[in-house]
Amino acid sequence: MEKIIGGIKHDCYPLTPAQMVHMYTLQLSPTHEIVNIGTGQFFQIEMNVSVLREALNRAIERCEAMRMRIWRDPETGELWQYIMPYRNQYFEYYDFSALTEEKAHSILEKWTSEPFDTYGGELSRVVIVSMPDGYNGYYFNVHHACEDSYSAITFTKDVLEIYCHLMYDLPAPAPRTSYIESVKKDLEYPNSKKAKRDEEFWHEKLAQPEPIYTDFTGPGRLMQLRKEMDNPNLRWGSLPTKDAAGATVTYSLDVESTDKIIDFAEKYNLPTSVVILHAIRTVLAKFNNENDITIRDFVSRRSTLLNKKCGGVRMHCLPLRTIIEPTATVLESMEIINKAQQDVFLHADYSTMKYYYEERMRYQYGAAGTYSSISFTYQPATRKSLIPYLKDIPFKSRWYCSGRQPQPFYITAMHRPGDGGLNFYFGYQKDSATPEEIEFLYYFTGRVLFRSIENPDKTVQEIMDMV
Repeated sequence: MEKIIGGIKHDCYPLTPAQMVHMYTLQLSPTHEIVNIGTGQFFQIEMNVSVLREALNRAIERCEAMRMRIWRDPETGELWQYIMPYRNQYFEYYDFSALTEEKAHSILEKWTSEPFDTYGGELSRVVIVSMPDGYNGYYFNVHHACEDSYSAITFTKDVLEIYCHLMYDLPAPAPRTSYIESVKKDLEYPNSKKAKRDEEFWHEKLAQPEPIYTDFTGPGRLMQLRKEMDNPNLRWGSLPTKDAAGATVTYSLDVESTDKIIDFAEKYNLPTSVVILHAIRTVLAKFNNENDITIRDFVSRRSTLLNKKCGGVRMHCLPLRTIIEPTATVLESMEIINKAQQDVFLHADYSTMKYYYEERMRYQYGAAGTYSSISFTYQPATRKSLIPYLKDIPFKSRWYCSGRQPQPFYITAMHRPGDGGLNFYFGYQKDSATPEEIEFLYYFTGRVLFRSIENPDKTVQEIMDMV
């Protein structure tokens, strides 16, 4: 639909359900930096700043989503999105090489806490940076309604491939696809046959007996809530939060250990995400002495070439519920998780906000009620996806917290674009978790993960007893 914005005519489109999740988050937050995604990509090589500027400009020109704006109609309050024409930018350069690494990162963290003008302003900021110890690259901050983590990784890969093309005459990356075409398809979904099938699937799930909350620290929080509500049969939990003040803890897995996980997944024809999810749910089962585990699974909905390369935010968050007996073997457990996750993926176009409203109506839990203490997302990568020129160069990737977190507790497993090793990012609201609790969880998850791939025929109970 055409709209006149600032005296200029634009083709405008409604926001998608994935974007509306972040608009809802903004309504509940006193400040807008809660939806910022800050990242840093740094290689231990000298980088040509002018060539990097050109690569960044070309990457933004190729990606409609990076030029998206949100407009709120002053008369109706309706939200619309549109694409700004490409405009060449001169990206600032900051030399932090003389600082300590801690001080340099603190500056980038502070930048991430600076909110965007959600309604009309630019929704991203890119700065070229030299870091201590000879690392160079760029800092990237983006509004979550503009990009999700998958898109941020895709943008990074595009920038680096363009840089290597310009600098070393490596092949140019393939063209990006149209973000607006992806938006149009999303907006056609509610009246489609697929929407009906997805609704039937999730309504079947809601017809099942009530799930049970399993906390990443054990049963203490559920027991306390049962006591406070004088209900010994209460099954939903509530992660506390006051103002969404949050932080991020990062753990990096070495390449050799990452390769063990990938090799195992390939050997048994399983997604890498399933191998990791098996470890997380087994730890929850052990800590809570419970077989019924629910994890919020973030799905980026990028099964087509259009959606893989269009950028934007396509994340939906839906429950991954599995009931696995401790007598099941590791491989049997993983197959159950794989089947459950494939079902979620198949029906992941269903609106996140609609599902959780229906879940609350079905089970009648409180306003902050939940059955999952952990949200999880995995950003896939293959060995072939690494950029050949950069794969042996020391690389640091950093995700910065804006000081607030939209989720009480979530884990993002993501491959580093330099060497392909896994980084685990634990984002948490400070009312819900502590760094010590996260370290404890990561330690046990790692032990379960590697004991499982070393002993795929042992039972889940045997793996739990090992750790």
